[in-house]
Formats: sequence, structure tokens, C-alpha cells
Amino acid sequence: MSNVQRLITDEQRREEASTWIAQLDAGLSKEEAQALREWMWEDPRNEKLLGEMAALWDKMDVMANLSELFPEVPHNPIRHRRTLALAAGIVLAAVVGSWQWSDRQASMESIEIARATYETRIGDQANVTLGDGSAVRINTNTRFDAVLRTDSRLLFLERGEIHVEVAHDSSRPLSVLAGNRIVQAVGTAFSVRIDESQHVEVLVTEGRVLVGVRPKDDAAPEELTGSSMLVSQGERVVLNGEPGEIEQLAPDELEVELSWRDGNLVFRGESLREATDEIGRYTQLEFIFANEDLEKVRVGGLFKAGDVEGFLTSLRDNMGIAYVRQDENTILLSHVSEELR
Repeated sequence: MSNVQRLITDEQRREEASTWIAQLDAGLSKEEAQALREWMWEDPRNEKLLGEMAALWDKMDVMANLSELFPEVPHNPIRHRRTLALAAGIVLAAVVGSWQWSDRQASMESIEIARATYETRIGDQANVTLGDGSAVRINTNTRFDAVLRTDSRLLFLERGEIHVEVAHDSSRPLSVLAGNRIVQAVGTAFSVRIDESQHVEVLVTEGRVLVGVRPKDDAAPEELTGSSMLVSQGERVVLNGEPGEIEQLAPDELEVELSWRDGNLVFRGESLREATDEIGRYTQLEFIFANEDLEKVRVGGLFKAGDVEGFLTSLRDNMGIAYVRQDENTILLSHVSEELR
């Protein structure tokens, strides 16, 4: 079952870890044991902190209860303080060893060990670290499911845009599945975006990735077809039902494309229509043009994502483009000479 990822403070994390230690000391029900597994794999810091606190707890009841819950882990009856590495290792091994994949049609050798859903609202961005250590920057209005298995790592991108810095693990490739496309890497960094038309854009910032069509029928979701293409650092490909052509970006172009990670939007000659579409991703606003020629006007500048007032002021002061708010969510753009009063 998926859970929406919570963003909590370190103090809240310590309180939760303390609660779990106390519950382990008292004994866990089947439901509580499942909840503990989900909490540990929600964030690698949870597992680390629980290991630290277990090492300092100095009560063998905690480890004994873990042994009863997870019989795959041998129980050592010697009563002494565990080291951090040993405590964390016991907890990790217990979770991995006891988690069973719910999909009975999948290979029994591939066991799901964690699942979570991450989502941002319009105008919001977030940073998360997955249970395998991979770092994900999440752009506005984005939703994806992360599924970690013993032999693979899968991110199902439903909408929006993410940038992934993949934790290296040659035995478990990480794949992003967006629409009917799959992007696969072992240890690298790349962005994937899917729009409302199901067009998929892949931009590689480090290393190389394979891009191919998602399999059908009984094939594993991460299995690539023979028509996959290799996209390398500094390259971009846009897929809209066709194979797509790989485009090499100059360093400054790459910087512009990734400016959203710092909360910025950079325009360098895009049409006003393209610029307002991008601004609109971070707001609930709709832009209307007084005429078609206005849509083609080229714009440039750096703006904070969602800073509509700064964008409109720049259009008026620098380009002679006026704006009128027709209602709370609609803005009419026109040349100053055409401004409606």
C-alpha cells in the first residue's frame, strides 16, 4: 500500500524513533511490525537513527523482540551494548528478510522491500532521499511512486518533473517509468518530465542512461526493448510517440534547463507563449493573448518560479506589454497601445 511521503523535522524523527524503541521493548503486533518496516524504508535516516538508538538502549529485550519478529536473523543471547553498525545491520537484515512481495505473478526472487508515493502541489518543490540513498529533486505539481525491490528500483512518474541523483548499485538498476517510456540507469544523474500530452523529456546531467519503450504483456516493468537508445551527459531527448532525436546541449543551455532546481526560471529567446506556459506550471493562472502576434514575441530574463508579479512587471517595463487581470485566475496580455481600460 502506498503512503504519501511526509517531510518532518529531525526532532520529530527522534521522537518517532524513541516511540518505536519503546514499542519494540514492549513487543509489536503484526500490524505494528508492518508499520515499523514502512517507517524505516520511508527515509534512510529513520533506519540509521533507529540503529543508533537500539545500540544505546542497552536492553536485550529490544533485540530479543526483533529476533522473535524476524526469525531469519540469528539471536545472540549475550547481553552487552551493540555497536551502531551491528544494530543497524540487524534491523536492516530483519526487514529485508521478512518483507514479501504482494504480486504473486512476479518472480519470487524479486521481493519488494519499500514503496512510497511522493507528491508536490502547484508551485511547490521538494527534496527527498529514497531508501536506497538516491536523491530526488521534485518540481511543481509532480507525483510519482517509488518501489524498491531486491533486484531493481522503480520510479513511476505519473505527472510533473524530477531530477534523480542515483545511488550506485550495479545489482539494482534504477528505472523511471513515464507514460510508455522507461529511463534506466545504475549510477548517474538525470531529469525526466512528462506533460499533459504524455510527451516525455529526458535530460542527462551525469553519466549515461538507456531510454526505451515500456514492455507490455507479462514482461517485467523495468525490462527494456531492443530499440533502446543511449543518452549521455549533456544530451536531451523528447519522446512524443516517436523514437525522438538526441540533442547535445551546450553547458549554458544545460544550466538554463536545470534552473528550476534552484527555484528559478530562465528564458533566453523563448516565445511569450512558451514563457507563460512555463510560468503557468507554478501557478493556477491562465494567460490570454489579445492577438496571435503577441504570442510569438521573444522574451528573456531570470525569474523566481511562481513570481508572476515580477514577470508581468518586466513585460510591461521592458517590452511594452500590458496586462489586465480579468478575474482571480485569468490575465489578459496585450501591447500597451492595445491595452484595455
